[in-house]
Amino acid sequence: MVQQPTLLPLIRGEWIPMSSEEFDAWVPDGMQAEWVDGKGIIFVSTSTLHGELVVFLVDLLRRYVLLFDLGRVFAAPVELRLPPRGERREPDVFVVLKSQLDRVHRMWVDGPAGLVAEFISEYTAREDLFVKLRSYAAAGVREYLLIDTREGKDGFEFYRLNADGQFDLVVPDAQGRYHSEVLPGFWLDPRWFRQDPLPTAEQLLLQVAPEAYRRYLLSLLEATKE
Repeated sequence: MVQQPTLLPLIRGEWIPMSSEEFDAWVPDGMQAEWVDGKGIIFVSTSTLHGELVVFLVDLLRRYVLLFDLGRVFAAPVELRLPPRGERREPDVFVVLKSQLDRVHRMWVDGPAGLVAEFISEYTAREDLFVKLRSYAAAGVREYLLIDTREGKDGFEFYRLNADGQFDLVVPDAQGRYHSEVLPGFWLDPRWFRQDPLPTAEQLLLQVAPEAYRRYLLSLLEATKE
């Protein structure tokens, strides 16, 4: 008689010891999950605000990245595999730069990404603020964006990797905007993420890259006349 393998319990929000192979068999399709140091976790469902902000940032970044041909934008549950410990993370949003596109495989991306963004929830605060801060720096992620979606919170932190392989907190400019070096010319205003309703990507691109985006829109209009 063939002995059936013991299935590990499906418990959300709790790290469970398992091998990388067990993790692959354990995680249901479409679930956001991560594997680190011999343990796997399936995340608790996020708030509607968390989900809406992820879509908002993906839309904005994707349009900007396409506009200037800078790379590709991904969102969880796409897996990012990080050196040096083989961590298998699923960031809320991340950007793979054009020079790194050979790292994009069918089922995962080999890290590090150029930019990673995490939206902090009640269940991920410690992991995002402390554990991932160290992990992403050690893996060589160049910029790390943290936006707090917990009720009553409006935190916004932006980090950049320094020459010593550590994250430095980026200081905003006089207008309160945070400028990216990974995505030349791109900047973020924390106030965007607090508006209700959220601004559209079109509105923001006309602020961030007005000339380039106007030329793009005009080219679309001209194409419809042909």
